[in-house]
Amino acid sequence: MKILVSGATGFIGGKVASKLLEDGHEVVALVRETSNREGLPKNIEIIEADLFDVLSLERAVQGASVVYHFAAYFNFYPSDEELMFKVNIEGTRNLMNACVGTDVERFIYCSSTEAIGAVRFPPATEDTELRPDFRYGESKVQAERVIREITEDTGLAHIIIRPTGVIGEGDLYVMYEVAQEVNNGKVFALPRNLSTEFMFTHIDDVVSGFVAALTPMAALNNTIILCPDEPISWDEFVKVYTERLGVKPPRFRVPGVVAKFGISLLSPFKNRKKMTFFWHGKTVDLINGNRVYSNEKAKRLLGWSPKVTMVEGFQRAIDWYFENGFLERRS
Repeated sequence: MKILVSGATGFIGGKVASKLLEDGHEVVALVRETSNREGLPKNIEIIEADLFDVLSLERAVQGASVVYHFAAYFNFYPSDEELMFKVNIEGTRNLMNACVGTDVERFIYCSSTEAIGAVRFPPATEDTELRPDFRYGESKVQAERVIREITEDTGLAHIIIRPTGVIGEGDLYVMYEVAQEVNNGKVFALPRNLSTEFMFTHIDDVVSGFVAALTPMAALNNTIILCPDEPISWDEFVKVYTERLGVKPPRFRVPGVVAKFGISLLSPFKNRKKMTFFWHGKTVDLINGNRVYSNEKAKRLLGWSPKVTMVEGFQRAIDWYFENGFLERRS
């Protein structure tokens, strides 16, 4: 089967493209002219296109039976919010419209549980009210809406997959930043209440979920969450992370409002050279909300189930950071 993968130079898209190749499919990576292609598999076909160049997209989708769309502007604190919405919404619209009237039978889209936001009555399902906390999540909500509209107007089938945050070997964003700050002793205090629960999914399970969406007819025109079987609390997370890093947990616990105020004061200094996830006052709000979901629909429609627990996933990621020089063990 010929499969087009946008965002194949990214973390999730690259892993999915590699797995599809391993399974014997003909895989084409849709990349921008300026994309760094060093991490792409050597035997993958590459085609240049731009999400805002409709003709280039129409050329790219020719002959493909399935399109996976991973390309996105992914940032919780974007430096260019207007561009983020344009890429995530209009770019998605353009690529899916380019598939209409071709051999493409299903359009598989990588959304996010950030479209749901904090969960008032966990666990959240695919039918839970969408109340995203971040503008990135709002861009995913609108992109999902576009996809459903195109399906309704044209009949082109879709599958929208909402993975949680992703952990694992090779991830260098949210949980890597946390590991850096904790390992380097930069975190002196934590919010007093860390009882809320959350979910991150290991990259291997995310990949297997997307690959599982390739053929089942029952999954068409559905939205599906990928998440672990069980959440952990932030208290448990601190224990797992510090033990694996080999450091002591931060000594002080302060009221959430104090933690938010302190991070907000430090944020302008911490984010002078590079925008981070960790050093923002709004990140403290994230800890205060439950992010717990149900994977029942993924199990039922995709025949999928997670294999890696959150504890194992965090441990494997930290080991990888040390082994590959992204973290240095403290004496």
